[in-house]
Amino acid sequence: MQTAPSSYPSVTTAVLAAFRNGSEQAFKEIFTAYDSRLMKYASKICTTRQDAEEVVQDVFASLWQNRTAIEGTDITGWLIRVCRNKSIKSLRRQVFQADIAAFPNMPSNQISQLEQLYFDEIEKYIGQVIQSLPPVRKKIFLLHREEDRSYQQIADELGISVFTVKKQISLALDYLRTTVTPYAYSLALFLALLY
Repeated sequence: MQTAPSSYPSVTTAVLAAFRNGSEQAFKEIFTAYDSRLMKYASKICTTRQDAEEVVQDVFASLWQNRTAIEGTDITGWLIRVCRNKSIKSLRRQVFQADIAAFPNMPSNQISQLEQLYFDEIEKYIGQVIQSLPPVRKKIFLLHREEDRSYQQIADELGISVFTVKKQISLALDYLRTTVTPYAYSLALFLALLY
């Protein structure tokens, strides 16, 4: 059985089986086990507590909707990945809306084109920032984010401690946040002024 990173709770395989069969009690157990951890995770990315709460609610709604499709004996990776993606989406929406809010006369078809251009540029920039990470940090970050490897799996593969893996991922995320956020604000303002 694949184990969850030690900082995250896990639920028994019996609870997961009951959950997949539609047990609301099992869902409550999963919610209780993961709610506070997901909230902490979302709060690190989202701009407000309310946004983080909405993200976590969406994560659990998605979990319920996809309960029969989620495979394996550990849902931690799935929950974290969905929470990360929904948190980033929330942040993007907040950044974009905040920066174009001063331009209420912009036609709605231009806004959706502008949003797509904005998100495409941000994705491209994030990729460039990831490529600029120190080689070991980049490798650890990509193994975790793109290949969905657990901290333990990465540590075993690279022959390093789980603490080192956590630290390198934390440093990569901090760097991404401090590098991408100013770029995102500047790009949103530029695009809003351009249109």
